[in-house]
Formats: sequence, structure tokens, C-alpha cells
Amino acid sequence: MFKKLARVSYVKTVFWAFVFILPFAYIQNSVIQSDSGLVGWLIPLFASVFLGVAWGWIYERNEQHQREKLLFKAVADFSLEFVSLRTVEGVYQYVSPAVLSITGYQPEDFYQTPSFMDSIIYKDDCQAWLSHSHHMNDDGAPEKVEFRVVKRDGEVRWLEHLCGTVRDPSGHVIGVRSINIDITERKLAEHQLEHLGLFDPLTDLPNRRYLSDYMQKLIAQNSTYFDELTIHGEHAGEFAVLFIDLDRFKYVNDAYGHSIGDALLQEVAGRFKHSCLEVEQAMIARFGGDEFVLVTQQSTSSAALQGCVLRINQLLEAPFRIEGHRLSIGATAGIAVYPRDGVTPEALIQHADAAMFKAKSQGLSMAFFAHEMAEHATEMVDMQTRLRAALKTDCIKPYYQPLIELKSGQMVGAEVLARWILPDGSHGPSPGVFIPVSEETGLIGAVSETLMAQAGADIAKWQALGVDIKFSINVSARQFADEVFCERAIEQFERLGVDLARVQIELTESVLLNNVERSLEKIELLKSRGFSIALDDFGTGFSSLHYLTLFPFDTLKIDRAFVIDIIDDKRQFAIAKAMIHLAHDLSMTVVAEGIETDEQRQVLSDLGCDVGQGYWFSRPICPEALSEFIVINQRDMTMTRPGKKV
Repeated sequence: MFKKLARVSYVKTVFWAFVFILPFAYIQNSVIQSDSGLVGWLIPLFASVFLGVAWGWIYERNEQHQREKLLFKAVADFSLEFVSLRTVEGVYQYVSPAVLSITGYQPEDFYQTPSFMDSIIYKDDCQAWLSHSHHMNDDGAPEKVEFRVVKRDGEVRWLEHLCGTVRDPSGHVIGVRSINIDITERKLAEHQLEHLGLFDPLTDLPNRRYLSDYMQKLIAQNSTYFDELTIHGEHAGEFAVLFIDLDRFKYVNDAYGHSIGDALLQEVAGRFKHSCLEVEQAMIARFGGDEFVLVTQQSTSSAALQGCVLRINQLLEAPFRIEGHRLSIGATAGIAVYPRDGVTPEALIQHADAAMFKAKSQGLSMAFFAHEMAEHATEMVDMQTRLRAALKTDCIKPYYQPLIELKSGQMVGAEVLARWILPDGSHGPSPGVFIPVSEETGLIGAVSETLMAQAGADIAKWQALGVDIKFSINVSARQFADEVFCERAIEQFERLGVDLARVQIELTESVLLNNVERSLEKIELLKSRGFSIALDDFGTGFSSLHYLTLFPFDTLKIDRAFVIDIIDDKRQFAIAKAMIHLAHDLSMTVVAEGIETDEQRQVLSDLGCDVGQGYWFSRPICPEALSEFIVINQRDMTMTRPGKKV
């Protein structure tokens, strides 16, 4: 089509050239040189053709240029990208309409002000932009740079700027062409992905990856300063790692559900973010669950780190109010110091974790790492693995310790206790070893469930034989906090045919701490179905007399700590006496634990204690041995030799 138009243009120009020259040729031949003949006509003809061709070429080139300009503008105007063409002096020769939606400015703003782009570059990107715009490459290859611009309304947008030089036929640079693409959404998505990779989505605190990278950088920076002393006599390259575990958080999760637990974690993180920790050269990350890791460079002295742990607990001191619940928690911290306690992030975190566990097991708010703790942590992991295997292979068995009425010597009940029995019949780790591990690792619920199922079957058999005694079953805080525990326990015992009136649930004070109202509802439900309730280990925990009036307990169990020296220690004697009288005034049965001598039995009996248990009567025994014990006890109600071991 373009070639056809060009041919038409040539014919037109030749025709009009001939039309214009023909009159001059006629005048020349007729008036000036009338005798010139044919030659006089040929010269104008050739001139007409020559001028027509020249004018046609010029006209065709101009038409082609106008067409190309029209096509370029049609395409560029339609583009969603901001396209521009400017001279080397910065004068804009073309700016596409898309500039308005991308920058908020009109093309006329660019036409009127040379290098107008310089004025809308975001301040932090100005140096990069100027370095690029004034130092174009010489090979003609397109360049790409990303920067931000400030729109007319103040909004900041990201642009991807692709540009290249425009050269004349001799190779000299005469301008710059560019395409600007709005990549704000892509940048936001990239930033969000990067943020998710480095920050915890729940609390928005740094996560494990961020923590590891942060510690790696600290180690790299400080590795050359091991031998340099500060004015305080400390190593300049040291920093401390605090592994922080929230106290009583698992009870919140179990009692109120994970949504409340998550909200509590967010509140805790908020207090950490807005605390003095931020100005102490410290970084705190969420490690997982209710565990946090604080890395501080300010000071590694014992006093400074103790003060840091104190401030952490002060941050958590005020109760949290979440969805109408008033929640109180604390924190336990373990501390490891670089480089003496480890030279890698993994080792430092592991050792701080071991120190935290040591502190928690001893009831302390903090502990410094000692190398023997690493061995203990390894033992803990090994014990947890073995305990899981023991639960799967039914090696955790119920043993029974008889409960004896002190006045008559009659057996009135038995407490169900956990024992680890190996396949060959020998005893595995003691309860003093595996029960704390099960509590710390969350396996206590599985242990309790196993005991309840097996003991329920044993109790059903004894009741079918006419054995009329009460069986006490310990329930952990984690198990009792389960919202379906009561219904499941009722269903399980009823399915086995157990008389619920012959089953007593033993709870410790820690079970009741976090949600008094809900605990009371559960206790009343259990009692309504026939269970009796005992308060175990009274006097060793937070021991509030308020619990005795608030909860409908049937039995109060005096911890063995008040029985061991009851004969020689007047204070223990007085406390035991007071607890017995108080329980009787509240219509409770009193059980004394840990009776090991006849003198202790006699003193407690004289004080009015109702029931006793301990090695003086019997150690915990297997179901078969308990059956024999029941027969012997029924045959000899007088217990002529209560110290006889079974």
C-alpha cells in the first residue's frame, strides 16, 4: 500500500512540474527564441521531469516520516506504560498519555520543563537515578534500573525504567528513548514474601531464619575481638543469648483454646517490641510456640543479664486481658554467652535452651549454661524417645498403693501410680525420672490416658468380685484442661462397667490456677456423676485456703513433706494438726502421704487423720499383688503387723 502511494506521489509531482514549466517553455519558444524548434521544447521537458522526480522524492520522504510519526504515536499513546523520548539536553520530544496514571503529571509538565523526571524521583533513589541518567552506556544496549517516584498526590510508586540511546546516521547520540513500567504491586509482593520468610506471621517478630542470620553476622563481626578487653574487663566480642519460655502458657492454651493462646502471644510480642529491650542493642525473635530468643550485645556480665531477665518478667507482670479473660504469665530464661558457651548459632541456642530447662526444673527464673547441662539435655531427648516407645508398647503400667484407715487398719482404697515395666518384667526408669520428662514434653496426657484405661479395666474386675474400696486416679493439669476430659472419663469408666462412686479424681492446686470458673464447672460435673474429688499435695504449692472453700473437695491429702519430720519438728506437727482440723471442719476426709514408720502412723492417728499411705503399709504393687493384699487385709482386719511388706 505504501509503495502504491509513493508511485502516485511521483506521478503527481512530475505532472505539476510539467504544468508549471510548460507556460515558460511556450513563452521562450514563441517570443524569445522563436527559431529554436524542437530543442526548445526538449529542454523544458527534461527540466520538468528532473524537478518532478526531485520534488516527488522529497514529498515521499516527508509523507513517510509523517506516517511513521503517526504510527509511533498511535502505538505509544495506546500503551499502558509511560513512554518518552528526550534529547541529550533533557528536552522531552514525546511523552505518552500513560504518564498521567503512573505519575499524576500531564505530558505538558514534561514538555515545559527539561529533565522534569529528576524532580519527581524519590529522595532515597535520587543518587541512583542521577548516576544512571548522566552515565549512559556506549554500546547502545538497553539499560534497566528500578527506582521510586513521587506522584503529584504524594503517593510513592516503583518504576522499572528501560532506556536506550538514539543516534544520528553518523553515530552521535542525539536523544534517549525510555519505557517506564509501574512495578509497585510486584515490589509489594516481593517485600511481603521476604517479610514472611524472615518474620513470624503471628507476632511479626523475627523468626528462626532471621535469628540465625543475625547471629551469624554477629559472630562474623566479633570473631576478631576475642582477646580485646573493654574498659570493664570483658571480651569485646561477646554477646548473650537468652532462651525465654513463658510460664503457665500451656494452661492458657489448654483451658481457653488456641485462639486465646495466639492472642496472648501477640500481646506478649507487643510488650517486647515497645519495651526497653529495643534500646539495649538487643533483638528478640519468636523461636516457636511460647518460646522466644533474645540476643543482646550490651553487656554479658551476670548482673546485667540478671537485670535483663528481671525486666522481662516486669514486662509480663501486669495481667493480660483478652476477650474478657484475665491472664497472668511469667517467664523463665536460660543464658548462653558467645564464645565461651558456643561458637555457632545452633550451639548457643541449644545451650541456652538447656539452661532454661534447668532453671524451670528448679523453680528459678533464670540459669546460666554449664557444660554438664548439655549432657542432661541429651539425656532428656533420649528419655522422651524411650517414653514414646514405652507408651506404644504398653510398658507404662498401673501399680496400686493401698490406702489404710488409721484407726482400724482396714484397707479403704488404693492410689493408681505409673510404673515403667520392661518386656522382661524388670522395672524401667523410676517415676521420679520419666514423670517430669512427660510433663515437660507434653506426654503426661498420654501417660494419664494409658493409666486410666488400664486401671479402669482392673477396677471393673475387682468390683465384679465384690471388692468395696475406692480407687484414686491422678489427673494432670494438661489432661484436666482438655475440654472433653470429663465426658471422656465418664464414658470410659461407664463403658468398662465401673461404679463411678468408687473412683476418686486427684487434682493438684496447679490444675486450678488459670481458670477457676471452668475448673469449678468440671468438678461439679464429675461429682454429679458420682466421682469424688481430692486435693493432692496440699501445702506444697500456692496453697490458698480460698480453694478449700471455693471447690467442693471430698478429700484433702497432706503431702509427705509434712509427715517426714512430724515427730521431731514441732512446726510440721503443728501444721499437720491444723490441716487435719481444718479439713474436718470442712467435712473432708484427710489422707496423709509418705508414712514410713509406726511412730508416724501413731502420731497422725492421734491427731485424727483418717487415712494413711506409705511404705509402712505397702509399696506400690502390681494388680495381682494388690489382689493378694486385699485378701490378707480382709482376713486380718486388726493389722497385727501393719509394717509387713507385701
